[in-house]
Amino acid sequence: MSWLEAERRKAVTTDEVVEILGWPRQRVWRVLHRLAAKGWLRRTAKGRYETVLAETGGFAPANPWAALSSWKPPYYVGFQSAAYERGLTPDRPGDVQVCTPFGTRRPRAWKEIPIAMIWLRKYSAAGTKREERHGWPVTTALPEKIVIDGAALPGRIGGLPSLARILARALEELDWTQARNYSREISHGEAGLRRLAALLELLEIPVPQTLAASINDAASSAPLYLGERRVFGAHGRLIRRWGVIDNVGAEALREEVER
Repeated sequence: MSWLEAERRKAVTTDEVVEILGWPRQRVWRVLHRLAAKGWLRRTAKGRYETVLAETGGFAPANPWAALSSWKPPYYVGFQSAAYERGLTPDRPGDVQVCTPFGTRRPRAWKEIPIAMIWLRKYSAAGTKREERHGWPVTTALPEKIVIDGAALPGRIGGLPSLARILARALEELDWTQARNYSREISHGEAGLRRLAALLELLEIPVPQTLAASINDAASSAPLYLGERRVFGAHGRLIRRWGVIDNVGAEALREEVER
C-alpha cells in the first residue's frame, strides 16, 4: 500500500503489480485479494482494483466512474445521467444510468457501486463519445443521443417535464440531422422524433425543418401519448401534425423549462 500511496494511484491492475514489483502472479493475486478484504482496495473488474488511500481515512464511496473506465462490454452513460454530466439538467440521478445491450451481465464486483443498468434490446453506440469524466475515461452520450433516447423512452430521463428542460437547454447545440440518424438505430426512434416535434410546438419553439422532414406521415399513424399514461393519464388534445396526444399540458412544460 505504501507504493500505491506514494504513486497517488487511483487504480491498479494485477499486471501492473507483477511488472513493477516483480512478484510471481500467484503472490500478487493473494496480496491484492487480502487488501481488498481489508477494505484498502476495491475490486471493480477482473484483475483491476480501485485504491482507497489513507487520506480518505480508509473509507471512500464506491466510484462508478472507476468501475466503468475498465469495463469491456459495450455501454454508454445515458439519459438523465448523461444530461447532468453535460450541464443540461440540475437533477442528478442517485445511480449512474448505464445503457448496454440486452443480456449483458452486471459484474459481481459492482454489488455496492451506484450504477443503474439499462438493458436495451436494440442497442447502438452511435452518438456517444469516450472522454474523461471525474478523472476517468468513460463513454457518454452526446446531446443528440440524449434527447432522442429520452424522447423514445421518457420514463428513463425523468419524464416529459425533465425531457422538456433538457431539450430547451440543448437546443442551440443540437444537430438535427444527427438526431434523425440516431433515431433510426434505436427502438421507438420514430415515436421519439414525433414526441420531440410536439414538445417544441407546445413550448412555442419553431420545429426545425430537418426534424419535420424526418417524420413519416404522422397524421395517418396511430396516435401516441406525449407523456406516460400511468403518470399523466389518457386525456388530452391531439396535435394532428405529429400524431401526438398532449396529456401533459403546455403550461406545466413551460414551468419546468423556466425552473
